[in-house]
Amino acid sequence: MQQIKISEFTIERIQNREFEKLIPEFYELKEIVENNPWHNNDSVLNHTISLLKELEELIKKPNDKIKVYLDKKINTHSREKLLFLAALLHDIGKKETYKKEKDITECLRHEEVGAIKLKTILPRFDLSENEREFVIKLVRNHGFFHEILNYPEENPEKKTEEFKGRHPDIFLEIILLSIADMCGSQLKLNKPEEFNFRMNSLNKILS
Repeated sequence: MQQIKISEFTIERIQNREFEKLIPEFYELKEIVENNPWHNNDSVLNHTISLLKELEELIKKPNDKIKVYLDKKINTHSREKLLFLAALLHDIGKKETYKKEKDITECLRHEEVGAIKLKTILPRFDLSENEREFVIKLVRNHGFFHEILNYPEENPEKKTEEFKGRHPDIFLEIILLSIADMCGSQLKLNKPEEFNFRMNSLNKILS
């Protein structure tokens, strides 16, 4: 089977559905429409495209230390390229976890379900075993900051340090992915105070 080269991925080509036959699971997310404080009847596919654009802009502005870090390779591919792939597939588990009650939707445990699902998807890509595990780890943990910032009274600073101690290899990527994920949502429009609190918290950790 011909492997997908992640170097060929661009936002424009993804939007033009050029990879529909290769990763149909991603394009199926167009049918998963979310409505909650983060999403205003927005499909998971549209949200992901917005996230990728936000991530692209975010990566253009890092300081030299972050740029050097993202340019490092795991094996064949840079951390930046692998982060982009993880961002593309970060919500791949939402189809299986989607629930709607009245007008409100949720996708509990979609991170873990997505990580499991990727074990059958990622072999299609030109990745080493280490790189596949790296992307899976990013997807499995991408909701960490969203979750702990739901409970600011429960010492998120301590939980952040503990997470950094357990996962130093993905710590920066998870911060960047969390910022892009939030900026690619409608949280700023729906709950501006909540959005500002989270942005300030994440930027403080990033700095």
